[in-house]
Amino acid sequence: MKKKDLIFYAGTAVLLAFSTQQVKADEQHASDQTSENTSSVISKTTTSSEAQNTVNEGVGVEKGIQTENTVATEAAPATPTLSNNQSSDKGTSDKVVSEQPAPAVVASRAPYGARARVVESEDNSLPVEKVEKPSGTLTIENNDQTTGAFDAVVSNITSPGGVKEVLVPSWSLEKGQDDLIWHKATKQTDGSYRVTIKASEHKGNKGNYRADAYIVDNSGERHYIAEQVVSVDYVRPSGVLKIENNNPVAGTFDAVVSNIVAPTGLKEVLVPSWSLENGQDDLVWHKATRQADGSYRVTIKASDHKNSTGNYRADAYIVDDSNNRFYLTEKVVEVHQVKPSGTVTIENNNTEKGTFDAVIRNVVAPYGLKEVLVPTWSNKNGQDDLVWHKAERQSDGSYRATIKASDHKNDTGKFNVHIYYVDQNNKKNYITETITEVQQVKPSGTVTIENNNTVTGTFDAVIRNVVAPNGLKEVLIPTWSDKNWQDDLVWHKAVRQSDGSYRVTIKASDHKNEDGKYNVHVYYVDQNNQRNYITETTTEVRQARRSGTILIQNNNKDTGTFDIIIRDVYNPKGVRTVQVPTWSDKDGQDDIRWYEATRQSNGDYKVSVKASDHKNSTGKYHIHLYYIQNDGSRVGVGTTTTEVEFRNAKTKTQTGIKNVNSGAGTYTVTVDQAPQGRRIKNIRVAAWSQAHQENLYWYSTAPSGMHTEVQVSAANHQYQSGNYTTHVYVDYVDGGVEGFNLGQTALHPRATVDQTAFSPRVTNGQRDRVLRAAASLVGVRGGTAAHHQLVNDYNSVKPLPVGYAVKTTDDWCDIFVTTVFQREGLSGLIGRECGVERHIQIFKRLGIWNEDGTTTPKAGDIITFNWDQNTQQNNGFADHIGIVESVSNGIIHTIEGNSNNQVRRNTYRIGHGNIRGFATPRYQ
Repeated sequence: MKKKDLIFYAGTAVLLAFSTQQVKADEQHASDQTSENTSSVISKTTTSSEAQNTVNEGVGVEKGIQTENTVATEAAPATPTLSNNQSSDKGTSDKVVSEQPAPAVVASRAPYGARARVVESEDNSLPVEKVEKPSGTLTIENNDQTTGAFDAVVSNITSPGGVKEVLVPSWSLEKGQDDLIWHKATKQTDGSYRVTIKASEHKGNKGNYRADAYIVDNSGERHYIAEQVVSVDYVRPSGVLKIENNNPVAGTFDAVVSNIVAPTGLKEVLVPSWSLENGQDDLVWHKATRQADGSYRVTIKASDHKNSTGNYRADAYIVDDSNNRFYLTEKVVEVHQVKPSGTVTIENNNTEKGTFDAVIRNVVAPYGLKEVLVPTWSNKNGQDDLVWHKAERQSDGSYRATIKASDHKNDTGKFNVHIYYVDQNNKKNYITETITEVQQVKPSGTVTIENNNTVTGTFDAVIRNVVAPNGLKEVLIPTWSDKNWQDDLVWHKAVRQSDGSYRVTIKASDHKNEDGKYNVHVYYVDQNNQRNYITETTTEVRQARRSGTILIQNNNKDTGTFDIIIRDVYNPKGVRTVQVPTWSDKDGQDDIRWYEATRQSNGDYKVSVKASDHKNSTGKYHIHLYYIQNDGSRVGVGTTTTEVEFRNAKTKTQTGIKNVNSGAGTYTVTVDQAPQGRRIKNIRVAAWSQAHQENLYWYSTAPSGMHTEVQVSAANHQYQSGNYTTHVYVDYVDGGVEGFNLGQTALHPRATVDQTAFSPRVTNGQRDRVLRAAASLVGVRGGTAAHHQLVNDYNSVKPLPVGYAVKTTDDWCDIFVTTVFQREGLSGLIGRECGVERHIQIFKRLGIWNEDGTTTPKAGDIITFNWDQNTQQNNGFADHIGIVESVSNGIIHTIEGNSNNQVRRNTYRIGHGNIRGFATPRYQ
């Protein structure tokens, strides 16, 4: 052996001896810890055979030299068991997730054994780079033995990777980690991090608590820093529960809680109670009342617990000043009570009249007796003839009710008779029941349908073979159509004919002109004015129906236009308006428009359709025909389709004007980019009405896809009435500019309270964009094409809030607000919703809600209302919503959808009693 090798092996022996002492020290230290505090060892490259040699044989010089594989060990403290949201961090933690004691740390001499194989004096060892790990100090402060709380303070933090957050998991050592909570520490002014840990959040456990400190660096990696064990002790709430006044007649008892100790305050005393008969199916939480002697008392009634008897469980809880609930003690008590009872007998069963008496005797009513009820029904058709009869008290103390078959559809056979008592608390208690047989001579007759006229929509109901043992004053024929059940029910009176039959003519015009199945029932009214059901039938009614023929004319393949002609327009209920909703097959109904057809001199109706009004879509178009009837209802008439080409749209930019609202002073300029044409970079619209362009205003916007709309509003033109000239300038990506003269559009905006308050200068700011979009819709009425477009735009964004597709018949104030922001691409500022109360919850989550209705809002704020409350603070259910346009001289000016079924401007004084609150979007 060479001298160099002797020196090497001698050095190895010294190092191994030192490592062995360190291992013993570490093992001694580990034995003093709990299982959660024990460190673990991660062996990264050790083979299974090497690991067994190491554990079984410890550190040996000879075996260390024979090892050929490099062994690396890395020790790390144990990590608390991760709760739900921490589980994903397991891979990045410096700590091993284990609650079991780790095996003893064993040093390995593998690196020295490997060195012995190197040729003579050649030094092939690799440099070791020292990696600085995060570190810090964990201390315990403010251990409060009154509240059972203490502060964990992490200071002197060093973290090469930065500090994203500091976490302090803590748990009591009483039952493992069943109360583990990961607390997030808050940074203090001195650079330390502090969190208060409360025993009340750890199942109220006392004794030793473990608190660890972790640093999460800027890359999201979690690093173990330090740990502490602290003893937690505090005074727990206590009290004594007694049972008093156990009343077997009333079935009640008192639960009395006394000698109460409440170190964190006493807000209320609760006594949950239940019978042990069926688990906790009758559980009631009672609130005890404080007595003069300082105790708390509550009376528990079996009547509140399904009148159960037997063992009852009563627990005592206190609620402290922080609304924490503490269990104190419990009792089990035996409950008995006298139950209501009685007997029922059937008397005076009269087969001629079909009547009988139900007599109730031996009445026992421990809770008092307000009335005796006798629900009765025949066995025929279940309980379709159920009647609750009220029995009358007799002089002998019994109760009697006379039951008439005429009150039960004149049914015969078995009748079911039940008895119920109503006690002084208005509670209905079942007592007993019986069955009796009823026979009688019944009124009878037959009904036939005659003269069913499909032209006039009429038919005759004829009643023959009339038998009326109790006399006959009149014959009634209640009739209704199957559609919407009995919403068109009419009681017709039949007229006696010379042959002794009865006849009535039924007209569909008396039944909302409905077609289909009609229900015809027959009733006799006898000499005692009793109405008796006799029989029934059904019949089919057909009548002359509404008509309308849809024709497509002038289908121009170049311009993408066509005319819809409606002929043979007829409707029995009249035609107030002819509506023609039209849309392309592409992307569903995203381009639907509801056209109102114009009546022509020859009686036809006409609509002109342009593909440019339908996003320049080509292909199949769907055309539906609806009539608005004289009563305001809408009925469908027919449908058709047509094929549309728009050859010019492929190469030329298309512009146009739509949605002209003269009274509101608004219209919409549309710009459609040709699929094969030049790419649009920017769109500018110049509009003015005065001769020398004094009220010229420029609108500018970037294209929004292939179809762009620009809202023009008189609000930006001093509300001038007159003919507005519109020029459109399209800037192309290739540097070119193209101009379009869209002619003149007549606007005559209606006067407002103060027009000077309603002229916001339109800029690119988000608030001004919202106000401009809202102002452009003033005057839109429910049911119009613009209103339908609001609804369609709202429904076009998926997923829909609460999964509900809004209908045009729904309240639409929040549809207006949501869609205004949506059209401006600003939905993220307020969220999307169609219900005001749910929208308030979104405002709260966004952190923009102001509950105080007396504050002064700003232009662009959202305002909500509750019409059911007229004073502040108004905290009721929100009914309505709008947008604040301006505030001046103590008056709030708003724009609101669905205000009297239109978009209107309204005013309110600041602090108005109906104001529910405000939301302030974070505009940029």
